[in-house]
Amino acid sequence: IVGDDLSAVWYNPAGMSLLSGTAVQMGAVVADLDLEVTTNSSAAFDNGRNGTKENGRKHGVPIPNMYLVHQIKDDMWFGLGITVPFGMATEYDNNWAAADKGMNAEVKVFDINPNVAFKLTDTLSFGAGVSLQYVTAQFEQRQALNVDYPQAGNVRVRLNADGWAWGGNLGFMWQPTETVRVGLAYRSQVNHKADGYLKTDLTTYATDATPHTTSFKSNDGHAEMSAPHVITLTGTWKATEALRLSGLVRWTNWSSFDKLPISGSSLGEATRGATSKHNAVYNWKDSWLFTVGADYDINDEFTVRGGVGYEISPVDDDKYRSATIPDTDRLWLSMGATWHASKNLQSDFGIAYLKGIGNKDLYTGDNKVAEFDKLDAILWGAQFVYKFD
Repeated sequence: IVGDDLSAVWYNPAGMSLLSGTAVQMGAVVADLDLEVTTNSSAAFDNGRNGTKENGRKHGVPIPNMYLVHQIKDDMWFGLGITVPFGMATEYDNNWAAADKGMNAEVKVFDINPNVAFKLTDTLSFGAGVSLQYVTAQFEQRQALNVDYPQAGNVRVRLNADGWAWGGNLGFMWQPTETVRVGLAYRSQVNHKADGYLKTDLTTYATDATPHTTSFKSNDGHAEMSAPHVITLTGTWKATEALRLSGLVRWTNWSSFDKLPISGSSLGEATRGATSKHNAVYNWKDSWLFTVGADYDINDEFTVRGGVGYEISPVDDDKYRSATIPDTDRLWLSMGATWHASKNLQSDFGIAYLKGIGNKDLYTGDNKVAEFDKLDAILWGAQFVYKFD
């Protein structure tokens, strides 16, 4: 925690003890994905498209944030964060070969996070808060009724759902010397239960290959997903008056996201009481992120920064890689700058390049149906901080 912006409200609320007075911060990051994939002839929906290249990029996803911090008294602070901790959007052609691994998905989690912080001693601070989260999700996939004989037909499922859930966070910050700070923060798991509608299209083929589609729409569509426990350890060393060095280790309990159960009852006299159930298996493992970085004050007006990180993917087995969330190990390269426009106003700009590293295969059962050529992303961000007198 460097202490030059208000994002401590989210990352470690004890870091609010580094701030004075009242300040607000607003900003946004845009995530641009590059998910180029080549299909394989063993795919259930190949349809003669072997070797076809697709890209799961849907559109740039804006990820906004807003923070407010107010110092109540010398040893007590209040903070409020409104963020989007999880946001993604992917989309593939309706006839792409790995449609059973996902065709279209968009998930956004909005978090409202009030916090308080206390300075327990001259060197130790503590902060804690509550997270109220709203999730909105869309998910679409298609599965063959018989993988070995796709001409038998397929079922296409589309879910739109949303819901509210809550969790908590806390953090400690220890400053043993004037130049060294260490932070430890925890965010709890949040169990989301989203309700909405589920539409199921069942397509079968006559002997002359004529397709026949029957659609069912359910108003009791339901999905469950869990945002993970997160533990973050940070350290900052002021090496000189102008140079600060920082490091981070983050553990994320992604093993809580093992399945994505989707269900809903069919409607209509002919199908009354029937239920559509789909259970996408992710079987993710816990992940780790390691980063190091530096901030350098060129003068009183400009600061530049850069960093590098490596993230170990929660996808431990290629057979559980999802097309809609096609994760792999990542190398992080980032750089940015701060402009102190006045005593009260600063602007921050940054860019990060995420390079997917390692195996990028996509499987259905034991069959390799596609291989990602790229699993990369570029994150663009800007924000401003205003400090009131």
